[in-house]
Amino acid sequence: MNLKTFFYAGVIMATLFFSSAARPEPAQDPLAGFVPFIGGQWHMEGSYTELEWGVSRQSVKARSYFVVDGHSKLVSEGFWYWHPGERQIKGIFTAIDMPVVLFVYTMRFEGAAMIGDLKAFAANGKETEFIETWKLVDDSHFAWTLSSMTADGQEQSMSGTYTRRMN
Repeated sequence: MNLKTFFYAGVIMATLFFSSAARPEPAQDPLAGFVPFIGGQWHMEGSYTELEWGVSRQSVKARSYFVVDGHSKLVSEGFWYWHPGERQIKGIFTAIDMPVVLFVYTMRFEGAAMIGDLKAFAANGKETEFIETWKLVDDSHFAWTLSSMTADGQEQSMSGTYTRRMN
């Protein structure tokens, strides 16, 4: 190895070392917080949501349904995933028959709660920011809240309790 090659190899190694030291490494499984929410159907007032692992547990897929005249109607689907560059859990969902057509998430877990900074987009492009929280009560229930940010702080828009039913 000549001196020039040795120098460049050293610069590359130093860059990799300092880049990795500047950003915290993700937990062994950055999506582990989803484990208690996977499986079955989560029901609340004429609607339900199903979550399942994506390929090799690299994502979590979710579908939401409205129950209309006893029949399930798919109204939203998407997925959450670990973004290695941003070192965050991100999500993207599309929807129909709702005031919004696109949801873009940045998620985090705090204890038994899944908290999402959510941007919701209407068909005309209007963006609204929310905070969505799923707080696990026990293996079969989670408290759900959707709050918006106002000039006075966080204001709850909707809430309820989801109950798990195993298929």
